[in-house]
Amino acid sequence: MEIRTISSSQTFEIRHPILRAGQPLGSCKFVGDDDDETLHFGAYDEGNLIGILSCYVNNGTHFTQGKNYQIRGVAVVEKLQQKGIGKVLMLHAEKVLKKKGCDHVWLNARVIAKSFYTKLDYLEIGTVFEVPIIGAHQSFYKKLNQ
Repeated sequence: MEIRTISSSQTFEIRHPILRAGQPLGSCKFVGDDDDETLHFGAYDEGNLIGILSCYVNNGTHFTQGKNYQIRGVAVVEKLQQKGIGKVLMLHAEKVLKKKGCDHVWLNARVIAKSFYTKLDYLEIGTVFEVPIIGAHQSFYKKLNQ
């Protein structure tokens, strides 16, 4: 498996069927996708895109100081889920963001993915909330630069 930097539009191949199934293709375009400091990573196996992850400069409501990134759109093709691909993408993103001086990385994850993030040492922030159409979510964070 190889992790590559990709464009925002390349993420749609996986964002749409995994994260936005049944919604219009336009729902795959996230605010900030094409900002200069936004990063998109793709996991490739034998030339095929099998997983994605995007990182956005964003302090959110939880962090008021430093440079913080939000991770969004973490997805792996269905037949390859739970094989460590998401973990490799997360660890790659953390390594790159740490080099960029990121203080905290945070995300809003589907509640069903809680154990995935807690196993990667992410801590919960706040309470469970509902994202319309998509479902129950929880915020998580990790301090990168000690």
